[in-house]
Amino acid sequence: VGTAAAMATDRKSIPILREPLDTLRTKKTSVDNSASHPVQLIQEEHNVNIAEGKMRMLAKIHGVHVPMRMKMDQTILSQHKRLHVPGMKPSFVGLETMLGMDETIEFEDYLNDPEFSEKQVDIHTEMEKSMFPKLRK
Repeated sequence: VGTAAAMATDRKSIPILREPLDTLRTKKTSVDNSASHPVQLIQEEHNVNIAEGKMRMLAKIHGVHVPMRMKMDQTILSQHKRLHVPGMKPSFVGLETMLGMDETIEFEDYLNDPEFSEKQVDIHTEMEKSMFPKLRK
């Protein structure tokens, strides 16, 4: 019995329990309450709505080709990652710059980020672990 069949949910309604929860298989002890409040939905969709508004504005001012070009650039930059190097977090620097996410420093940027931990990492050992997983002891 899947959890989707057990609970009927609509994006704007409270989930209703249709069948008993199987806590041993699903490890859930209550009904999934992912969309608990309308304000939470607004906050989650805020950045998307602002980006879509900017694209519409650019299309009206400069023409349809500008948002299409920006969307193409975003697609290309979202696929490019640097090689995973131990001790360095893979990042999308170009995409963050294009979206303007590099202009502000938020709490998530420096609090409890393993990238900024003081733990020393032996790069050669970590690279061997990632390149040759069968040789692990």
